[in-house]
Amino acid sequence: MLLRRLTLAALACGLLLVPTGFAEGGFLPGLDRVGTDEGEVYAKGCMAGDTQVRSRVCRFGRPGSERKVVLLGDSHAAHWGGALARLAKRRGWRAVVLARASCPAARVSIDKYCDIWRENALRRIKRIRPGLTLVGSAANDQAYSVLRYGHKLDRDQSEHRLVAGMVRTLRFLKRWSGRVILIRDQAVAPFDVTDCLRENWKRARRCGFRTTRSRSRSYDYKAARKVRGVRIIDPQRLLCPGGWCRPLDGRYLIYRNESHLAATWTRRQDRWLGKRIGHPWKPRGGVASAHRASRRIRDRASVPDFPDIFIEKVWPGLAAVGDRRR
Repeated sequence: MLLRRLTLAALACGLLLVPTGFAEGGFLPGLDRVGTDEGEVYAKGCMAGDTQVRSRVCRFGRPGSERKVVLLGDSHAAHWGGALARLAKRRGWRAVVLARASCPAARVSIDKYCDIWRENALRRIKRIRPGLTLVGSAANDQAYSVLRYGHKLDRDQSEHRLVAGMVRTLRFLKRWSGRVILIRDQAVAPFDVTDCLRENWKRARRCGFRTTRSRSRSYDYKAARKVRGVRIIDPQRLLCPGGWCRPLDGRYLIYRNESHLAATWTRRQDRWLGKRIGHPWKPRGGVASAHRASRRIRDRASVPDFPDIFIEKVWPGLAAVGDRRR
């Protein structure tokens, strides 16, 4: 009885502190930190933005490995960077991240700096000649609005242009990469999951939601279906089993905001990602197939450099800035 009174008195005076994680359900990374849980890609300064038109040298895994993998896209590609970094380290790959905020992989016009950055990234992939390129971009009700003759189109008007632009990107990648896989964008939460969990940390299921991904706004998926040989990895079943998108995976918070996944959680999905990627360097069709693939790579080396037609057409006088990095 005396101990209870002393404890209550200490709480009243602020002398006894209760850990935040305990008070909010013991979530990882914690409701007060999940909003900035961006992961390795951001921590290493790999995410381009503002007026940057080239990505920094950003590698994970084994630096000198000839088994090269590229992750290309915007922040929705970058939030899988932690899982790829773990996978590359375990399998001895050299993973290169080429990412820019609010800049889709699709060859469409968004703004001057995004457009030039994308062309530089594609040129860099041509020089790297990766065995695998993973592509990801936001594809939802807000992303993206395409620039046309100096004016932003609305989301519905932009859709068919985004599809065509992503087809162009995927075809280019098929030409210069061994294999190409699209990581399809996940459903966007219709509310702030973190705020909901703060109010319902004892009843976390209340913060789940029905999948809201619209087929009419899925330009990434539609484009990948149009390009032969491009595989699709869809995280929707992992995030939303049975059509119900859960806010937690055990104690791990899944979302850091409405449209981005928490790095602490995605990092733990490396084996899930690896299983779906498979073994990119395993010959398909035996020795003869491997020889044909080698001959195709040699033939590609004689093709002229990737032209600047897109940049010159949209931004006259601004050719893509050369990027010799690998």
